[in-house]
Amino acid sequence: MKKLPKNIGNFKEIREENYIYIDKTKEIYNLLQNETKCFLSRPRRFGKTLLLDTFKELFEGNKKLFKGLYIYDKWNWNEKYPVLALDIGITDVKTNERFENSLHGLIDEIAEDNSINLINIEIKGKFGELIKKLEEKHNKKLVVLVDEYDFPIMENINKIEVAEEIRETLSGFYQVLKSKERHIKFLFLTGVSKFTKTSIFSKLNNLTDLTIDERCSTICGYSQKDLETEFKEHIKDLSKTKNETYKKTLKRIKKCYDGYSWDGKNFLYNPNSILSLLSMKKYSNYWFESGTPRFLIDLMKRDNINIESLLEVNKSFTGEFPTFELTNIDLTTSLLQTGYLTIKKHEGTIYDEYILDIPNYEVKNSLFSYIVGSYTNNMPQQMEPLAHKFLNSVIQKDDEKTSQILNILIGKIPYKLQQSSWQYYHTIFPSWFYLMGLKTEIEKPNAQGEMDFISQYKDNLIIIGEIKYTQNPKTTLNSLIKKAMKQIQDKKYYQEYQDKNTLLLAIAIKDTEYKEVKCQIKTIKELEEEYKN
Repeated sequence: MKKLPKNIGNFKEIREENYIYIDKTKEIYNLLQNETKCFLSRPRRFGKTLLLDTFKELFEGNKKLFKGLYIYDKWNWNEKYPVLALDIGITDVKTNERFENSLHGLIDEIAEDNSINLINIEIKGKFGELIKKLEEKHNKKLVVLVDEYDFPIMENINKIEVAEEIRETLSGFYQVLKSKERHIKFLFLTGVSKFTKTSIFSKLNNLTDLTIDERCSTICGYSQKDLETEFKEHIKDLSKTKNETYKKTLKRIKKCYDGYSWDGKNFLYNPNSILSLLSMKKYSNYWFESGTPRFLIDLMKRDNINIESLLEVNKSFTGEFPTFELTNIDLTTSLLQTGYLTIKKHEGTIYDEYILDIPNYEVKNSLFSYIVGSYTNNMPQQMEPLAHKFLNSVIQKDDEKTSQILNILIGKIPYKLQQSSWQYYHTIFPSWFYLMGLKTEIEKPNAQGEMDFISQYKDNLIIIGEIKYTQNPKTTLNSLIKKAMKQIQDKKYYQEYQDKNTLLLAIAIKDTEYKEVKCQIKTIKELEEEYKN
């Protein structure tokens, strides 16, 4: 049984050391027939580094590594090219000065490896000189591969001054690729985001964006067929460990990890999640390991974005893959580019329209764990078990235990959020239900008003929630509970759910010197009986 290539982005190591390799050379070959300058956006840990390393070995003519792959008998192995590979993701980006020093280090190291002496001391001039001298040394045009081109900006997205300084540095650096394009045979860049005003797109006007190009929809990631062929034996081992059938294991894996798409037709698995699952034999939110961008949470807090915006159906974009504006960050674009949203459907009439949704259960849990965890200063991994205890206490109608759990949660909300805490509380609770896999709607209207939230658990339980909040020290929690239940009764929020198992959840929050929370859970019958008396 071949080994799992977890955390390995080196094509040569994978091919020589008996690791599983999913053959992407058909997509690579077809791409190389028509394109010479390309950009590809994919989320972190999705196989971009391995893809670039495959290009490197191909252009360097290492034929033996490709034996048995699609491209083996189709490539001209007599044509070899020097490869200039730049991993921008390893640079020091704490300040623009440190970033520039890192760029100098990358260029100097490549020059030294090729026994090239560089005269220029300014980074743009040095980069251009390196490209020219590499071509002269090998008497061949270069292949330039740039991994994580946007890493320095993404890492400073919440430090706008630093990000803008670095963007200017990158803009000048990448502009060299345009001025030296006569020396370049093939150019390929990867990143998470497609930024405007970095010269890579504004100056290189012939750079092809492959992100939603159908030719490259499967160039990174694992398909269902890959799982059932290349990973079959590992999945069998997992099913034995979990004491379940192979078929059930496949179904469970699909629910948790499948669903990424860049054309609305081909749906893929994140390699990191699958390799982590099969090596550790544990279902978990491995999306955490891919480094959730902190700026997403900061963006939600800064702009007071309600959780409702994440639950909206039919998020979409039209035309080209949206660009990322540094000073005007759009949440939908951010979620799409970082992998928290994906293309679920492509509708092409006069214009191409792409319908978006959260890819799968793992990403959904990761997203809402981060939201709740960030708002409460809790580690995201701690949130899910606590959330499920909360759900069980609601189902059991245990008012005291439900209140205790919410007090633990609320007690961790930082003091600085109290000035706008009504909105934060209305974000946290629906997020928690959504985290547990419940279908949740915010401020759902009926004929007489809007309920704060309504959640459906499996097919047999409805939870209707009403939240009351005060900063008045004279207001009691009991009075808030009564007010919440009375509103549920007066506005008949439960009217259309009387034929279902429905629980009515009142949450009272008193936010004065100390935060206090109290809950009460009733059935429809109990509430109506109370008001009859």
